[in-house]
Amino acid sequence: MHFKKWFIVTLVSLIAITTLCADNLAPVEVSKQNRINETDILAEFDGGVITRADLEKRISMLPPNVQGRYKTMEGQKQVLDAIAMEEVFAAKAMQLKLNEDPEVLANIEATKKQYLIQEFYKRNITDRVAVTEEDKQRYYEENKKLFYVNPNITANIIQLPDEETALQAIQELRSGKSFEEVSNLYNINNYIKSLKGVVKNIRLNGNIPGIGNDYELEDLIAKAQPDTTAILGPYKTTTGWYVFRVIDYQPGYQKTYEDVYSELEQRAKPEVENRLLNALMSDLKTKYAVAVDSTLVNQIDLRNPSKNKDIEEKVLVTASEPELTITVKSLLDSFSKLSPQEQLFFTKGGGANQYLEQELIRNLLYLEAKNQNYEEYLKDNENYQQMQRYYMLQKAYKILVVDSIKIDSEDTRAYYDAHINDFTTPGYRTIKVLWFDDEKTAESVRKKYALYTAFDDTTRINKLIEKESKKPNLSVLDHIYNNGIITGIGPDKDFCDMVWNNPIGYISPVFKTARGDIVFFQIIAETPAQVKSFTEVEPSIYNILRRDRQMAQQEKVTRELYEEFHMVLYPERITLKVNADELFKMADDAAKSRNFNDAIAIYDQIIQHFPNGSDDYRAFFMKAFIIAEELKDEERALQLFKDFLKKYPQGDLNESAQFMIDALEGRIQLELEE
Repeated sequence: MHFKKWFIVTLVSLIAITTLCADNLAPVEVSKQNRINETDILAEFDGGVITRADLEKRISMLPPNVQGRYKTMEGQKQVLDAIAMEEVFAAKAMQLKLNEDPEVLANIEATKKQYLIQEFYKRNITDRVAVTEEDKQRYYEENKKLFYVNPNITANIIQLPDEETALQAIQELRSGKSFEEVSNLYNINNYIKSLKGVVKNIRLNGNIPGIGNDYELEDLIAKAQPDTTAILGPYKTTTGWYVFRVIDYQPGYQKTYEDVYSELEQRAKPEVENRLLNALMSDLKTKYAVAVDSTLVNQIDLRNPSKNKDIEEKVLVTASEPELTITVKSLLDSFSKLSPQEQLFFTKGGGANQYLEQELIRNLLYLEAKNQNYEEYLKDNENYQQMQRYYMLQKAYKILVVDSIKIDSEDTRAYYDAHINDFTTPGYRTIKVLWFDDEKTAESVRKKYALYTAFDDTTRINKLIEKESKKPNLSVLDHIYNNGIITGIGPDKDFCDMVWNNPIGYISPVFKTARGDIVFFQIIAETPAQVKSFTEVEPSIYNILRRDRQMAQQEKVTRELYEEFHMVLYPERITLKVNADELFKMADDAAKSRNFNDAIAIYDQIIQHFPNGSDDYRAFFMKAFIIAEELKDEERALQLFKDFLKKYPQGDLNESAQFMIDALEGRIQLELEE
């Protein structure tokens, strides 16, 4: 995705806050004391600058897997554009006094609550977790099952369709045939058959490899003694009939405390953390005289909120501090703001009791954090400062861009009419084709085919195809669209035109396809085009128009804000931040993802910035090759290969370049593996 478009998406959807927000709301004042070299200033605007350090920091905040892409020249320019766009939106937000906007302030307050809770929890719970030897020993004793290693059984197994077949298999085994031979003959389980009837790693955990959950069979296997000569069965279970024998049994065993000691600290940590939290909650509930109406909680129906109307105004939680009060209505309101997945967690879990306990914990932690002046810690919390800036950017974008876009039914209808083909599934034809090695045989068979067709003699037609056609299994070709392509053959405009320029029932003359096949065909059916109704596609059209108009409006507003705040960019001061090897890898990854234009752009950067006769040499060739083989722009590729040989008269790739030139000019046939 283009970085500018990506910026727009993130600006309105709360997605990459740390990648799009700067350290402070106010721009950096330019003064001699700043001592910033002019070459390090990549943009300047009223009251502030964007420096090389700002650009590098922003790139470092991107996900690691995409940072390389934005260290290229083009990538850095895209990031610079995004930072500049953000700065002018932020300046406009301050001009509009959005830092005083009630909606912005409400969002900041909600975020502040979350950050205070997190900070308080970290300092009073997470940072105080200390797992003792006693904790580890207790965890081990209470969870011994977690450290038990199940038996490991290997068995010969044959799955059979019925008892009669099972008895036949047993008879074959008793006659001296091997389990593998009998499995190949009778086993209906293809997975086990492919293993020669040997199933390993049966761990008595409820799942038999290749069979699945079959507790009856598993119990029979568990009770059997290892015996390479035994024949056990037939047994009928929930998954079928079986004959088996156990050929190896490795007994299970209990790992000792010493065996698992190294992992006990991490395993016991959540329990210790929970114990600390429970102790803290007990103290805070006592401190603030918290009382919960348990009877009322049990009456709440989270699945059907409308059933709670009679109790909505009742109080669930009382306390010495009014802000800890929770009513049924306030609890349901907060529950309604959860995602469907979060709601499901509670409705399928502990219900209203569990959710109320979570809300009470949050409220107590928040209140105690405020009372202990934890807001001081937020002054140094970069993420919190960024979040404050983000909410203003979000509101500014909504006012300047989103709210200015109007789309009505006339707009969507006009788009539908103008792009009707986009909402149409094209019609296609079905043909019957006969294939031959020579034209004489084809002409003779065509006469018979036409005669049988005249009498509607399907039986004789089918026999004729089976006997005379070289590809009877390809006699019917379906989904022939009017696009110059024949199913099973490939591009063949003349063939396709014959299919579409003649009526249903038409029998073609004998001819050669573009691929050289000798054929004739009959048009046997046509499936007409299907147009989706306007009602069906109107929502998607609305989204298309909204996206396009939002993009256009965003670009218009950005230009206006650049002028208003005198934003000047200096992209020519950007320097490359990656080496040639990294660029080659990026180009290769882009080509593998079929983003060929991106690959070409990266090769251009190598050619421009690494003119050492080696890196630029290889990049030049790869660029020409992709244009020839992937983009199919033969004229452009031909000129590039000629320029390549002129620029680099010697080199390992010159012979290949000349070969490509000869192929593109038609002097040799170029055949490359797919």
